[in-house]
Amino acid sequence: MLIKEFQLDRINVDKSSFLSFLVYGPNEGLVRDQIKKIIHNITSKNEYEELALSSRELDEDNYAVDSNLKTVSMFFKGRILIVDTPKDKHLTFIEPVINDAPQNSVLIIKAGNLTKSSKIRKFFESHESCFSLACYDDDAKALMQHVENFISKNNLNIDRDIKNYLMQNLSNDRMINNNELEKINLFIGNTDKTLSLDDAKFLLNDSSSQNLNKMNEAVMYGNTSKSSKIISRLLSEGNNPISLVRSLMNYIIRIQKTKIEMKKGNNFENAVRDLKPPLFWKDKESFQRHCLKWPLKSIEHNLNKLLEAEIICKLNSKLAILNCEKTILLVASSAKQYFKN
Repeated sequence: MLIKEFQLDRINVDKSSFLSFLVYGPNEGLVRDQIKKIIHNITSKNEYEELALSSRELDEDNYAVDSNLKTVSMFFKGRILIVDTPKDKHLTFIEPVINDAPQNSVLIIKAGNLTKSSKIRKFFESHESCFSLACYDDDAKALMQHVENFISKNNLNIDRDIKNYLMQNLSNDRMINNNELEKINLFIGNTDKTLSLDDAKFLLNDSSSQNLNKMNEAVMYGNTSKSSKIISRLLSEGNNPISLVRSLMNYIIRIQKTKIEMKKGNNFENAVRDLKPPLFWKDKESFQRHCLKWPLKSIEHNLNKLLEAEIICKLNSKLAILNCEKTILLVASSAKQYFKN
């Protein structure tokens, strides 16, 4: 059956029974977070032995899921088995175990982005005793909630300006965001120290985010030479090609939203007022010029290009860097016609 993130804590856990979960989606950090939450809700004081099984190991031993769950050590009450990225063909060996429901055991299927046609996804969504949890990239609302929860949980003293900065510079991936937020928590520690905006920028390695902002600005001005240099620098620093594509997409989407509001009769100041996260004052001049010069039709066309590039990057990691750079520079090339003077 399908469940949402907030429903995990509501699942009635009978520790003598069998539980099975499918946790999947493109947000790898969130997938890991939800699996940790499942394990935390089920076990305490090391009652359960945690085991992991890869797709390759399942290829080599078709009965590995069955044998791992049914063979319980004398030192533990039960077992939690995490099967990492199984293929649809492996459902033949997983389904009988779920139907057999071995006691004192938990099966967790960890997967990436699964299509609606996925046999494993269909099985877990339709089976009344299985739980299927999708983990998609955090949108602005989910990101803000995550930041607020982290601040509250760790009793941190963080003002609104820093929250807005976090919203602008954190990614859509929960794992990356957790690492960045943990830097802040460790920096403040148990002291009464108040975090400054400069502290936050330093802790979040602002050089990378500044370069992303510079890339977006150069691309939207049609400066292909400058764009190419910044892209090369970002990639050489270890940034994921998809993060570059998403950064530019997010910037263009904000321009698109602003132009739509302006077409409704709002002036620029009113149109950007509802942007979340808010527009930084230092970026306002360039952002306004991009809004005035770029037509909506061209914005939509280039957003589609970037979306296709992101999909290709995910499907073929070997060509991700090439597709990333090629597509972003195509966007920059198309911008030249709007900034000839």
